[in-house]
Amino acid sequence: MVAEQIMREDQEYVRNPKDLVRHRKDPKSFFDYMALMSELIEVQPSNFQEASKNQAWRDAMVEEYSSIMKNSMWEVVPRPKNKSMVGSRWLYKIKNVADGSVEKYEAIFMAKGFSQKERIDYDETFAPVSRYSSIRAIISVAVQMGWQIH
Repeated sequence: MVAEQIMREDQEYVRNPKDLVRHRKDPKSFFDYMALMSELIEVQPSNFQEASKNQAWRDAMVEEYSSIMKNSMWEVVPRPKNKSMVGSRWLYKIKNVADGSVEKYEAIFMAKGFSQKERIDYDETFAPVSRYSSIRAIISVAVQMGWQIH
């Protein structure tokens, strides 16, 4: 008798998949949502013309230029004869916080080094970048070897 009751309950709640009716939703209901989301998402500009229209990107470019000038990254020299010029370009990145909001607009000015040829346009490479952890590791090795750091 209990088995018959369970079977009746199952038939009430579990239907044959052929008996179910599927409803198709109109995709228009999602257009408003997608339009709203596309307005909320910040887009990184791909060139200078796009970036120069937005004040936040102009401020980021001024900050990058000020940093370059403050650190004396450039040295103006006369152009050697029969040598090509290395071009440059701006790169734009949006730094986000964990919740997705914009933390910082970052503009990076860089040379197009791929156009250079070794021993024609340059003889040596120099990258004045060192990580703090690398410096600490070198100092700890020096101390372990008995060198005195002053």
